[in-house]
Amino acid sequence: MKAMTWMTMAAAIVSLGATTALAADGKVVVYTAAPQEIVDKLVPAFEKASGMDVDVVKAGAGELINRLKAEKGRETVDVLWSVGSEVIEANPDLFQAYKPKESDKIVKEVATEGVWTPFTVVATSFIINTDQLAEGERPKTWKDLAKPEYEGMVSIARLDKSSSSYIQLATLLQIYGVDEGWDLYSRILDNTVLANSSGAVPKFVNDGEAAIGVANEDIANRFKNGGGPVEVVYPEDGTTAQADGMALLATPANPEGGKAFMDYMLSADAQKLVAEVGRRPVREDVTAGTSLTPLSKMKLIDYDLEWASKYHDEALAKWQDVVMSK
Repeated sequence: MKAMTWMTMAAAIVSLGATTALAADGKVVVYTAAPQEIVDKLVPAFEKASGMDVDVVKAGAGELINRLKAEKGRETVDVLWSVGSEVIEANPDLFQAYKPKESDKIVKEVATEGVWTPFTVVATSFIINTDQLAEGERPKTWKDLAKPEYEGMVSIARLDKSSSSYIQLATLLQIYGVDEGWDLYSRILDNTVLANSSGAVPKFVNDGEAAIGVANEDIANRFKNGGGPVEVVYPEDGTTAQADGMALLATPANPEGGKAFMDYMLSADAQKLVAEVGRRPVREDVTAGTSLTPLSKMKLIDYDLEWASKYHDEALAKWQDVVMSK
């Protein structure tokens, strides 16, 4: 596996021409926002099972979509993997429908029709640094995050870089309504130091750079299970457990390789690896790890994915205006 990222200056950036050349050599080219542990665990497993090499470009979902728009019509990449499904549904012309093998094994709660396929399920959580906040001082709801006492203590990923961050906003707007929700979100931003990726948020909390983070549960639990001063809680006024998605590009350089990659990521073998790294599998015949809080113990909202997908571009523009006003 050749892994690349836009997250650090030391990372290699693949030019359009270079990416095309890689694909022409028969490799599978994958763009992903998946946590590094997922990439490191599942991509080599696919390479071993298939005999194919994979080149990975890793960045936030917003950056990846912008890159795909710039590359539209070029045969530069095969699969967009492990990103928020909203960003795929908001850009359907970039993708083509492909139904991987064993799609009938996907749990009915996240099964979908269209251009994307569920890969894992992840719940939105609050991450608390237990050294900085005693139990009685910790936020329990989205409204709590706007309290003045948390000024400068909250970390959230930038909406223009993270699909997870958009799910967080869309969840809040669906709980409180668009007008009240935006007012609340703006006040939360008054307390917030923005991160460049959702994966950075739990690390900031674990390292004491932030007392509170809003991020996906799996990375937060990784720090907790590793002995860090971290607690993972779910907002009492509502949260969501949504599937991230994968999709075949409209003009893939290696379509059969891309399909094989998606087939494998939905296989029982791959979904067991998903459970090992702390994500919730989407297959009905693979169980989640015991370290994850059962969904039945959360206040899950009836998340409107169709609305969230249609509202994405408008929300991004409004978010940029709100951030510029701070």
